[in-house]
Amino acid sequence: MTATLTGTKTFVVTGGNQLTGTIKLSGAKNAALPMIAAACLGEEPTLLDNVPVELRDVKILIQILQESGAAIEVNGSTVSCARGSFPNGSINPIASEIRYSLLLLGLAAALQSELLLPMPGGCKIGDRKYDLHLMGLSKLGATIDETEEGIHISSKGSVGSEIEFYLPTTSGTENIMIAAAIAEGTTTILNANTRPEIMELAKLLNLMGAEVECSNRIVQIKGVKSIRGGVRYAVMPGWDEAVTYIVASTMTGGEICIPDFSLDFIKEDARLLKEIGIDVFEWGGAVYASGKKEKRAFDLFTAPYPGINSDMQPIFAALAFVANGKSTITDLRFTERFKYIDELKKYGGSVHAFGNTAIIEGGRRLQGAEVKATDLRGGASCILTGLVSEGVTIISNVSQIERGYENIVSKLQQLGANIESRIS
Repeated sequence: MTATLTGTKTFVVTGGNQLTGTIKLSGAKNAALPMIAAACLGEEPTLLDNVPVELRDVKILIQILQESGAAIEVNGSTVSCARGSFPNGSINPIASEIRYSLLLLGLAAALQSELLLPMPGGCKIGDRKYDLHLMGLSKLGATIDETEEGIHISSKGSVGSEIEFYLPTTSGTENIMIAAAIAEGTTTILNANTRPEIMELAKLLNLMGAEVECSNRIVQIKGVKSIRGGVRYAVMPGWDEAVTYIVASTMTGGEICIPDFSLDFIKEDARLLKEIGIDVFEWGGAVYASGKKEKRAFDLFTAPYPGINSDMQPIFAALAFVANGKSTITDLRFTERFKYIDELKKYGGSVHAFGNTAIIEGGRRLQGAEVKATDLRGGASCILTGLVSEGVTIISNVSQIERGYENIVSKLQQLGANIESRIS
C-alpha cells in the first residue's frame, strides 16, 4: 500500500505568479477516515465514493484494517468496506504514524473483540490528548490498559452510557459513535463536536442500520444488535482544501472557482475572508472567490464548529502577509500550534509568536527561503507564503503536507503556480 521513494522529496516554489482557474476538490480526509472505520462495522460491503485514496493517512488506515482482517477493496476513488474477520491479528506498527488509528479501539469495542494498538501519531501540534477516547470507551464497558507496547482494549459488549467531554473532540466523538452503534441501550455524548464531518458520519451509520441523532454539541446513539451495511455514500468535499486554495489564489490577486461546493461548510471562514477584503460567493452550485481588492488586517480566534477550525490558522497566517497592517491569530484549541512560525520567519516578513498567539505585519517584501514542513497545515502555509515571495522557496519534509492534500502540486499548477516536486 505504501510506496518507497529513494532520495529526499522537496517542493520547489517560484513566487510571483497570479493563480486563477477552477479546482475540483478531493474528498475530505477527516470525513473519509472515520467513515472507512465505521463502514467496517457492516456485515455487508459498504461503498464509499470520493475517497482521497492518495493521501498517506488514508493509505495507512486502509492497510492496517486490511492486515487485521477487514474486507476492504479500493477501486479508483471508491472504497468497499466490510467487517470481514476484524480483528484477527496484531496491528501493524505503522498505525502509530496516524492519529485516526485510535478509531480501531471503538471498532474493536463495538465488535466485542480485543486488540493492541500502537500509540497513535499525527501532527505534532502541541498537547493532543486521547484521554477522552479512553474515558468514553471505558464508560461503555471496555477494559483498557496502557503499556509501553500501546493501548490494549477488550470488550464483551458495550452498554449505553452518558458521556460528557470536558472539551469537544472530533475523533473522540467519532470513536464513541462507532463503539456505541452496536450496544445495549442508549449512549448520549454531551459537549460532543458536531462539525460537518460528524454529521456525515451519523448519516452513513444510519444508512448502514444504526440509530444516531446529532444536534448542537449533543450526539445520541441508540444501540442496535447488528449493523448490516451494504449501502453507498459519497465522502463530503474537502472544506479545508477549499479554504487553502481560495487563500492561495486570492493572496496572489487571482480568482478561483470551486465546483460542487457550498459555503455552508465554511460559513465562518467565508465571513472572515469577506471581512479581509476577498469577494467570496456561491452561484450555480459552485463557490467563487476573487482577491483583486486591497486586503485588510484581521483578528482570528479559533473555535469549535461553527467557528474557524484550528487547522486553518496557519493558512490564514500566510494570508496575513498580504494584508495591510498587523493581524493577530489566537488558537484556543491547540495552544502550541505555532512551530511553523519559525519557518515563516525565514521569508523575511514580520511575524512573531508567543503563548497561543501569533502577530503578523503584512505588506512587507518577502524572499524565497529553504523551509521545513513542521506539520500538515504549517507546511501548506509555507507553500502559500512561497507563492507571494520573490525568488525560489524549497520546502522539505513534504510528506507532512501530503498527509492532507491530495495532488497539491498538480492542483496548484492548474491554477498557474510555478511549483514542482523534486526527488534529490
